[in-house]
Amino acid sequence: MSNRPCTLRIASLHGRTQRVKWNVLAQGKSRTDCHRHIDAVVSEIVADDPLDSLLAQESARERFQIIREWWSAR
Repeated sequence: MSNRPCTLRIASLHGRTQRVKWNVLAQGKSRTDCHRHIDAVVSEIVADDPLDSLLAQESARERFQIIREWWSAR
């Protein structure tokens, strides 16, 4: 698994058809950095609902994409 710089995107739903739009959330120095950012955001989301935390975590993680930046040289 590559640990190159990456872009973290989050999904948002729009309109009556609930069309998915991907928005850039952060630029990570590495894939690990992007995963840490996701963990921080997900922990904020599930903090309000500890009883359903596993289901809430899985649902929240589905809203993220990590895009590797292949052009970046190491």
